[in-house]
Amino acid sequence: MIKQLLSVALLATGFVVTAQDLPANAEPGKCYVRCKTPEVWKNQDVTIEVAPAYKRIVTHPAQYKTVTERVVVDEGGEKLQIVPAKYEKQNFTIVTEEESQALRKVPAQRSTETFSIVTKEASQRLEVVPAKYEMRDVVVTVQEPYKKLRTVPAKYEMRDVVVTVKEASERLEVVPARFKTVTETVVTKEASQRLEVVPAKYEMRDVVVTVKEPTQRLKLIPAKYEMRDVVVVVKEASQRLEVVPAVYGTETISYRKKITGSRLKVVPASFRNDSETIEVRAKSARWQMTEKAPDCASSDPNDCRYWCLKEVPAQYTTVNKTVLERDARVESIQGECPEGSSDPKCFATYTKRVMKTPPTTRVIPIPEVTKVVKKRVMVTPPTTEVIPVPAVTKVIKKRVMVTPPTTRVIPIPEVTKVVKRTVLDTPATTRVIPIPAVTKVIKKRVMVTPPSTVSVDVPAVTKVIKKRVMVTPPTTRVIPIPEVKTTLKKTIVTPETVETIKLDQKVRTLSKTVMATPPTTRLVKTDKRFSTIKKTVLATDAYSTDKTIPAKYKTVTKEVLVSKGGLTSWKTVDCKLVKSNPLPINWNTGSATLTGAAKRIIDSRLLPVLRDGVSIVLESHTDSRGSKTSNQNLSQRRAQAVVNYLISKGVSASQLTAHGYGETRLTNRCADGVSCTEREHAANRRTTFRVVNNK
Repeated sequence: MIKQLLSVALLATGFVVTAQDLPANAEPGKCYVRCKTPEVWKNQDVTIEVAPAYKRIVTHPAQYKTVTERVVVDEGGEKLQIVPAKYEKQNFTIVTEEESQALRKVPAQRSTETFSIVTKEASQRLEVVPAKYEMRDVVVTVQEPYKKLRTVPAKYEMRDVVVTVKEASERLEVVPARFKTVTETVVTKEASQRLEVVPAKYEMRDVVVTVKEPTQRLKLIPAKYEMRDVVVVVKEASQRLEVVPAVYGTETISYRKKITGSRLKVVPASFRNDSETIEVRAKSARWQMTEKAPDCASSDPNDCRYWCLKEVPAQYTTVNKTVLERDARVESIQGECPEGSSDPKCFATYTKRVMKTPPTTRVIPIPEVTKVVKKRVMVTPPTTEVIPVPAVTKVIKKRVMVTPPTTRVIPIPEVTKVVKRTVLDTPATTRVIPIPAVTKVIKKRVMVTPPSTVSVDVPAVTKVIKKRVMVTPPTTRVIPIPEVKTTLKKTIVTPETVETIKLDQKVRTLSKTVMATPPTTRLVKTDKRFSTIKKTVLATDAYSTDKTIPAKYKTVTKEVLVSKGGLTSWKTVDCKLVKSNPLPINWNTGSATLTGAAKRIIDSRLLPVLRDGVSIVLESHTDSRGSKTSNQNLSQRRAQAVVNYLISKGVSASQLTAHGYGETRLTNRCADGVSCTEREHAANRRTTFRVVNNK
């Protein structure tokens, strides 16, 4: 009976497994489990700044020193010494009679000259050159070109239409062009002209000829002189210098007797406590199988379940740290006498002799010394008066052309001939004659292209006639007539001129006193006087030095997912592991804490199995003593304690499932209210594991 039940169970299991994605090349008698590649995690160190870097400031006070300074208490002065002027005697000349000029007459000169006079001017006569003619062929249009219209008939086609079989159309009837005969006068000989010479007209005229040109003679007017008094400088104006001494006074000079530096105050850095949350394990996911459906007929615990990818939340840790709120700084406090201060207690005074007005000189003029001498001066220069002498003339007869020869144009009328030609009076047109539509039930004739006309050119009719044409018009040729001259004599008189004679000036030598070097002043300076004062000066101002205190760091270990696991392949597993296998852990009463012996059992039994990538279910049970709720919680905590320990050894949580059943699956009769020995109760306190398909 038991063999039959086992056979049925194996057949059912085989059917269920066949329905799934089964391993290839499976061997009879071996068990297989779907393995999932485990998630690979690695530890990564993250450095957190728990205390910031800040500055530590050390101040150094200002340093002073006393210095001695040499100052001017008397600027000294200057005085002027007069250097007198130097004089010397100089000879000079004075003009007693100015330079002038006299005029001398140059008499006129006479000469005889022969010259020609035109008694008959050159003229010209005209000789007629007759026009040239030739006969040429001229084409005359006797009938103008025109156009006539040629009818192009319409095109029709037959169409299937319900009613009309022939639409209303139209035809064109040509109306011929009308011509008329026109009489036209044609020029057979063009109008021309001939030239007739009109001779020149001459007349005799009296011409006045100059035989002696007009001249002029000069009359001399002598210069006028007078004696004038001239003032001569015998000693030039000069000057002498008078010294005005300098004016002195006293002046109070203020100086800074003390300069104090600044004082430094250190304000230390301030901090505040803060915290930072660090992710030590990233968010991941794992597959979980749901509980088996209650109506499932299969005995395989993996059947009738759903696979769910459950999110595993990230794990965080909080690190306390110190944050720099404000770094250390230095505040500068000014001293009592800083640079640029105007406080009176920082200053002292001393008296200094100062020149208010420098020495100057006053110029006293010395007038010049003069003498009066007589001088002959030309008031009016010598001039000349021009007296004109009239010209001598003679009257002679001369033939003069009044009107030059010309030509008179005599027109020759044109010769014409009357011819007849046919002219288009009215062009050809078309007259539209409508054709009514013909209707019928089925067929109709449709005009595709309406009738039209084509214009045909009719060339013009011409006739060639002879025509006399003037090639060269008549012209005239000019024949020159030379002039006639008569030779005469005339006297040419050169006009009188004047010659200027220069008269030298007369001078007289005198002597005068001249200032060779003007009076000057020489500046003589007096030495300065000095005194010594003491004052306190700033040798080194207050300063500060900074020392940077380095930041403090803390290292936190963080788990980083290197590769994600998943369902990959089937693996061979010991068939005993598919069923629940006892894990011989001795739990203390009411405790879920693993002892050292329990951990060694887990290391030797479970870790080798889990390294192959398979998944296991850990099931924990209790005895019936105590309440069912407390037993349920205790068994769940014990199963979870094993899972947590395996995770700490590097096993992926996705390979582990913890189930606590409490007292629901007792192995013996020791239920509530049944008296059992301690050994019987110990048999119910057990922890088992079995290999399952990966979640």
